[in-house]
Amino acid sequence: MLDMAISAAAARVPLSLYVHWPYCSFLCKFCAFSKARVPSQGVDHEQITNALVRELRTSLAPHKDKELRSIYFGGGTPSLSLPRNIGRIIDEANKLAPLAANAEVTLESNPTSAEVAKMLDFKQAGVNRYSIGIQTLDDKTLRKMGRLHTGAEGLAAVDRAKALFPGRVTFDMIFGFESQTLRQWQAELETALSHADRHISIYQLTVEPGTPLFRDQRAQRVVLPSDDVQAQMYELTVAMCQARGFRHYEVSSYASHPSAESAHNKGYWRGQQWVGIGPSAHSRFTAPASSQRISSIRIPDTRRWVQQCESVGHGTGKESVVADAEAKQEAVVFGLRMLDGISDRRFMAISGGQSLASYLCMDRVQHYIDEGLLLWSAQTACLAPTERGLQVIDTILLEIIP
Repeated sequence: MLDMAISAAAARVPLSLYVHWPYCSFLCKFCAFSKARVPSQGVDHEQITNALVRELRTSLAPHKDKELRSIYFGGGTPSLSLPRNIGRIIDEANKLAPLAANAEVTLESNPTSAEVAKMLDFKQAGVNRYSIGIQTLDDKTLRKMGRLHTGAEGLAAVDRAKALFPGRVTFDMIFGFESQTLRQWQAELETALSHADRHISIYQLTVEPGTPLFRDQRAQRVVLPSDDVQAQMYELTVAMCQARGFRHYEVSSYASHPSAESAHNKGYWRGQQWVGIGPSAHSRFTAPASSQRISSIRIPDTRRWVQQCESVGHGTGKESVVADAEAKQEAVVFGLRMLDGISDRRFMAISGGQSLASYLCMDRVQHYIDEGLLLWSAQTACLAPTERGLQVIDTILLEIIP
């Protein structure tokens, strides 16, 4: 009987769960994610959690034969929620689709004192991986971007998290802020890496339409480093991380050991199924009844999302069947974000048997192989970017995808 149970568990299709907490204490000037400032009357924690649980029950019920490999609480700022409510969602998810024995459960947070004080409670609620949004260690830049913590508080939060979640702490850094020089970024990154656990995410600042930063740049109130300087910052980042033993396994992600790589994010990049709940959350899954690959998006407005969850059990705003052409394109785009690339086997599982060679523009693929930007492994039948190729992968993708 035990052998049969183990075989059944091994056969379960992997599934990930994304939980979107919509509220933030402040709205950063550069952030384009779906979020809302905490209401003046405060957050109705029970209402938002009840809505999340109702949507969870409706959304996971068809996937009871799958196994949850990861849960990711993102936002927004999910560390503003109550730990008991995070635990409630984890427990409910486990009842609906069993959590794998080694499931990764990540919570995003900010390094304010109030949120740091709740770390232990989040751990006791079931969180086993902690992600901290530091962004920069420069206090002047933090104030300009609307952040409420200091650089010293950010590093203290990392050190506290490492004591509670050893080996399972990550934090975000961003380069390319206003007036930042290459030397300043080098010093800042050196300090950040000296505090890092086994994972760190490092992004180039992007100016997204609709953000306050976009308006400031358009009005010439903000001047960012030149493209050449930002390219040098990227190259410096890769070199410094590698010198510290961090492998650049994805465009913006570095880990000192394979076990520290983000299982949840790798699920996205490898085309695995996930269900998203909460305002604006996205999902990609295969419908058990029809075997069609489905894309869904929840209503972005929090008030309307709550109302629909209360009335019909979910806040889905749009749902559609993912066309074969879109699925194949996504597989390549996401697969080539990783240094491990995409295997022919994985692509064929998504494409209905079509090989990478018959799908891609192979003359352009060969060109980039000759240029040292792509690699093809005959042994593993895998297409992957080189380190140099990862830096310009967006340009490569435009040319190799038909």
